[in-house]
Amino acid sequence: MEGLLVALLLAAALIAPLGRVRRQRLRALGACVAVALGVGLPLAVAQLPAASSPVPVETRPLVRPSDGYVGSEGCRACHPGPHASWSASYHSTMSQVATPEAVHGDFAATGLRFDGVEYRVARRGDTFWVGLPTPQGPRWEQVVQTTGSHAMQVYWYATGEGRTLDPFPLVYLLDEGRWIPRNAAFLRPPALQSAPPSESSRWNRTCVLCHATHPQSRMRSFDTADTQVAELGIACEACHGPGEEHARQNHDPTRRYAEYFSPRPDPTIQNPARLEAARSAEVCGQCHAVFYSKSQEDYRRDLELGPGYRPGQVLADSRHVVRCAEDPEQAAPLDRTLADMFPGYMERRFWSDGAIRVGGREYNALLESPCFQGGELSCVSCHELHPRPDDPRPLAEWADDQLQRGGRGDASCVACHAEVAAQGEAHTFHPVDSAGSACMNCHMPHTTYALLKAIRSHTVDSPRVATELRTGRPNACNLCHLDRSLGWAADALTERWGQPRPELDATQEEVPAGVRWLTTGDAGVRALAAWSLGWAPAQEASGRGWIPGYLAEALDDPYVAVRLVGARSLRSFPGLSPAGYDPLGGPEARRAAVAALRAAWRRDVPAPGPGFPHDAQGEFTPRYAELLELRDLRPVDLVE
Repeated sequence: MEGLLVALLLAAALIAPLGRVRRQRLRALGACVAVALGVGLPLAVAQLPAASSPVPVETRPLVRPSDGYVGSEGCRACHPGPHASWSASYHSTMSQVATPEAVHGDFAATGLRFDGVEYRVARRGDTFWVGLPTPQGPRWEQVVQTTGSHAMQVYWYATGEGRTLDPFPLVYLLDEGRWIPRNAAFLRPPALQSAPPSESSRWNRTCVLCHATHPQSRMRSFDTADTQVAELGIACEACHGPGEEHARQNHDPTRRYAEYFSPRPDPTIQNPARLEAARSAEVCGQCHAVFYSKSQEDYRRDLELGPGYRPGQVLADSRHVVRCAEDPEQAAPLDRTLADMFPGYMERRFWSDGAIRVGGREYNALLESPCFQGGELSCVSCHELHPRPDDPRPLAEWADDQLQRGGRGDASCVACHAEVAAQGEAHTFHPVDSAGSACMNCHMPHTTYALLKAIRSHTVDSPRVATELRTGRPNACNLCHLDRSLGWAADALTERWGQPRPELDATQEEVPAGVRWLTTGDAGVRALAAWSLGWAPAQEASGRGWIPGYLAEALDDPYVAVRLVGARSLRSFPGLSPAGYDPLGGPEARRAAVAALRAAWRRDVPAPGPGFPHDAQGEFTPRYAELLELRDLRPVDLVE
């Protein structure tokens, strides 16, 4: 028996060519034998080191500029201002080596137990470690890389298979300052939250494509890669193209001075702000889009050599940007193929009429906008990748959405639609200085979802009740007027804009839209509704007093993401958050929190407005239960 154990231990140390899955099976077999013999198995469970050690370079993706890429440090000397603003952006910190400056998670945390499984985290000097559960105790792995620095942060450890990375199953929410399971951070069906699909080599196969500059996955098998990038994060050359020739030609300072006094196009580099609208938008669209390889040959080549697109080129020449046609017969051949090959592919990304449903894919939304199709709208019409020298905003303020100065107002819209803006209240039917007169609130409502929040649609269109009936996408009028019904919105749009009034059922005619979405909608619609109930302009337009009693429903939603969004919105009601409520807590604790919140709400409940299913004492009428019976229970799995 001892001879068998020795043979297994030797095999575990010598089977790198067999691949990780087979090696893990042998380790597991060795562990079973060791337990049976009552002896230790040091190879089965890695021990947490007592002292720090640097992140091993050979275990993580190789950072090596190539193919004309030189890295952002090569830009700093001539462009110190843009380099400084880029350094302050979330693009620059999208992927980083796991240093103390990069890691934001609490690696002193304890009690990380989810679904009966305990995870561990620790810091040793300047290194960070994650403890993965095994029957023999935590298997400690060193964190070598991070992804994200704005909403949440993901931590990656080396697998030992070349330069392949696997994610720690927990992520750190920066706003909440807490760890949660990775799949709970996304809007996924409950079954996938407790039993997530494999994330093996996820960074090398998927994340690297948009979270690094000039990515080359170089997959050698499904879970083995020799990944190489020009730079971690979205760096200068991701938007401006390879800089080697530009740096060489501009090395002579006299040429730079001549360019300063007599600006002229520089063919050695691209500036998205100087490209025509379509080409400029494609620079962002290379990542901010749902795309697919045009052929298997293209897919294999891109994995090995990196995507063929370079800023300034036509994006469609090197990849297919997916579009969802409302009529499948009108879809492009490859889009039809994707829909047939991967059931649910379109539904996980788009509303049924082709509007994008998930954040981070704004280029798809822009493609459907009349302002883009027939005008000069592009990403840089509203956003700027570097603030102007006279911009008084702190860089941290600019970095949140990277909008132009005044971009949170109507300035970008007025630049093209001055005649509409001049009409004022005659056009908006709201007081000029109110949220109801803000162009974006009507024409770019919060109907996409990502990162535990609602995000503005980047398809510029007008509110229509018929669109909601056809697609389920909330309409802009009711996203502010959550206390009014869809019938009210239909009347207003018919009276003011002459829209044909569609036929509505009794629920749509009478029940406030915020209540209806939160009770009857699918999980994605419920998340949008829960976020909107905490949005200050909606609270101002709808009144606040009724909201907590209904927002309580989100605190016990089957989807963790909806519960997290609901808990965030509840923060706008100080003193009403149930003590100790945890969106990841058990069902009994959640139900107790709902009851406590509603009991507090009833102490100062407002008189119910038209269509509300509660009485003057805050008790729900039978209609509320009927609404819950109408809930859309189809699984929702949004690919953010």
